[in-house]
Amino acid sequence: MAGRVRVLAICLSGCIVIVNICLLGGVLMADHYPYQQPFENFLIQQGLAPLTVATYATSLTSFFDFLRANRPAFAHDPQVDAVTETDVRAFFNYLKDDRTATLATTNKILSHLNRYFRYLFTHQLIHGYPTLTLHGALPRPAVKVSPKWVNQLDQLLESDQLHFYTRLTLFLSAKGYTVGEFLAPDFGQQLRRLSPTTKAEKNFLVAFNVFHQPLADLQGCTDPFLKTRLNHNQPRLTNAGLHKYLKADESLTNFSLAPRNLHQGYVLNQLRLHRDWSDQQLMEVLRIDPASLLYYRRLLFNQDRAEQSAEKD
Repeated sequence: MAGRVRVLAICLSGCIVIVNICLLGGVLMADHYPYQQPFENFLIQQGLAPLTVATYATSLTSFFDFLRANRPAFAHDPQVDAVTETDVRAFFNYLKDDRTATLATTNKILSHLNRYFRYLFTHQLIHGYPTLTLHGALPRPAVKVSPKWVNQLDQLLESDQLHFYTRLTLFLSAKGYTVGEFLAPDFGQQLRRLSPTTKAEKNFLVAFNVFHQPLADLQGCTDPFLKTRLNHNQPRLTNAGLHKYLKADESLTNFSLAPRNLHQGYVLNQLRLHRDWSDQQLMEVLRIDPASLLYYRRLLFNQDRAEQSAEKD
């Protein structure tokens, strides 16, 4: 029979900390971080090797040791639900400045923390998600994502300066498709079922078909994104191949044309348009999970606040 109790312990620096104790079959087992046992059981169920699970434990133990030593409120009442993004950033600043951790090490630890907090969030053990906006290579600034391009779609589609593949990417991103979907085999069938909603969209699709038909005849493939050189074995454009077209056209736009950023802009635009929708409606229409919905709402909130501050200035 298993049970869990909390006891006081004296750390090496003399501070008093609360340690979770798991009582299993009469044996006391100390958790080095909150929910250690269920989380590590989850990792094992996911097929991770014991050595890998041990590296997770090292990362998480180090993080919570840092919080107990540097955040008195957490040391007094160590509730994992109270951990914030600021706490996580402070920890990584400590690793960089005091421990001179390499970028590879910080990214590995961030990956461990992210998986841990995602596990807690999806299992409804916490209400926030402190690592949600932190993705790899922490020192690099995040690419600004804007929803405004969606409202300029007609003008973008009418621009002959932008390549057809760039304009088709914008058109499909504005309809909610991801790059993984519109570069997939047989997407051409889905594209043909799409109905234009404006005159600009209708005119663009007509013009695109004129551009596309010779390539379709050359490659013997009806999918929309095709290579311009004959390749019957692999006629479709790759993600890297599409990126070359998009990168070349970024100088003509005032926003990133990376499909991931375009999709995020689409989601933010939908959140602005449908603030009265329920979480369930948004997740179904946008095809996102609760963690992603929380992330986008935070991103939209921060952008709205930044725009309000800019207007005041």
